[in-house]
Amino acid sequence: MKYVLSLLCGIALFSSCRTRVESPRAMNPAAATRQKSIDEIREADQNFSILSEKQGMAKAFTTYAADDVIKLNDGAAPTVGFDSLRAQMSRLPTNGSVLTWQVLKADAAQSGELGYTFGQWMLTKKDDSVKRTVSYGVYMTVWKRQRNGQWRFVLDGGNSTPEPK
Repeated sequence: MKYVLSLLCGIALFSSCRTRVESPRAMNPAAATRQKSIDEIREADQNFSILSEKQGMAKAFTTYAADDVIKLNDGAAPTVGFDSLRAQMSRLPTNGSVLTWQVLKADAAQSGELGYTFGQWMLTKKDDSVKRTVSYGVYMTVWKRQRNGQWRFVLDGGNSTPEPK
């Protein structure tokens, strides 16, 4: 009985003296803030793509754009400001083109207020004969946390590439 009691006391003493090892993020609040922002930006970007697929590019771009947005346009001047973006999006053909993309990398500032995503996009177009053509490319989007805590993009652009392998 003394042996069991001594063993239990020893275990209790050993357990109380053990140092708890926490993950580096748990010990560093700045790293945790940054990682949380990266996760939120990645989620916003993915939801942006899902909205584009389900409700169209115009709805997606005007939903996720910040007021001070700049959209880089291939072969044309950039679109500056939300009202200009909305006007540009209203001129898009409604022929069933579908733009989707996939985040390959996301990162954020230590402050958790600004970040970016980089990834691949795919645009599927239908012409009048219902023939489908597919274009591919890469994109980069800069995200900024708004006063209400939501992430909105302030800069977006990309270019065409060959089909990914």
